[in-house]
Amino acid sequence: MIKRILSSLLLFFLIIEGHTVHSESINPYIIPIKTIDGKTIKLNDFKGNKPVYLKFWATWCQPCREQMPHLQHTYIEYGNKIEVIAVNIGINDNVEAITKVIKEFGLTFPVAIDDNSNLSHAFNMIATPFHILFDKNGTVVHKGHDASPELDEKIRTLVSQKVSDLSEIQSEVGKALPLKLNLDKNKISLLFFASTWCDWYLKDSRPDMSNNCIAAQQTVNDLYEKYPELNWMGVLTRLWTGDKEMKEYQAKYNIKHALAIDNTNTAFIDYGVEDFPTLIGFNNGKEIFRLQDFSNRLLIEAKLKSIIASD
Repeated sequence: MIKRILSSLLLFFLIIEGHTVHSESINPYIIPIKTIDGKTIKLNDFKGNKPVYLKFWATWCQPCREQMPHLQHTYIEYGNKIEVIAVNIGINDNVEAITKVIKEFGLTFPVAIDDNSNLSHAFNMIATPFHILFDKNGTVVHKGHDASPELDEKIRTLVSQKVSDLSEIQSEVGKALPLKLNLDKNKISLLFFASTWCDWYLKDSRPDMSNNCIAAQQTVNDLYEKYPELNWMGVLTRLWTGDKEMKEYQAKYNIKHALAIDNTNTAFIDYGVEDFPTLIGFNNGKEIFRLQDFSNRLLIEAKLKSIIASD
């Protein structure tokens, strides 16, 4: 959950030096999956031994919550024959919120957090909930968003060892190119990472988060109007977002700065953005500040003015 930082300018801004880009392709079967009880597993651990049911989710995702009893029932009924793992996507979430959901639904299966979004990125996860089934050879035999009869039937097939009855789901060949970010070394650049739905989708379930998203876009709009000479760009998460949603969001907030969807998710990964909204400032191509709390617009502008003055 987005932390409220109220005490000082230092607490408003996290200065990060020498940020490392890390969006290189990684074999998903060897990515460490870290459970919240301290264990580390990999999909490769189950190859040749046991099928796997991997489910990506978030605490603020309403369909995810609605499907939790189904996942728990599946674990109780088949947990000795199929490895059930719930992977929280790690976006605008934390261990406290995850633990609360575990207690609320009485979950007893392994729950993990997707560090750096590497696992969800490797499987091209664009919306939660997201179900993936692997047979015991590690072959992907199901991908989907619904706790459906088709999913249940495939689980029954896997646990009965009828692997040959299921066809492999081919990996999607990504046609989208990584988002080009123009971090002009000759001027101050600002990347604003956001979503098109944070303001309205989280209005009831996470009101503080929703309000922060609204304040962030309004603040960026105002600052762009005052400082158009700076290099501004809005970067939207690809989660639940296409061109239609981007255009509606753009019109809703009368956004005039550059705006694009990170269709490959590489910008979010490259800059380690696991919470949105996030504003990152660069000077001479080097990251100089990172902000996630937009509750004090005057303090934010003061910081920006000080950066401009020292340039």
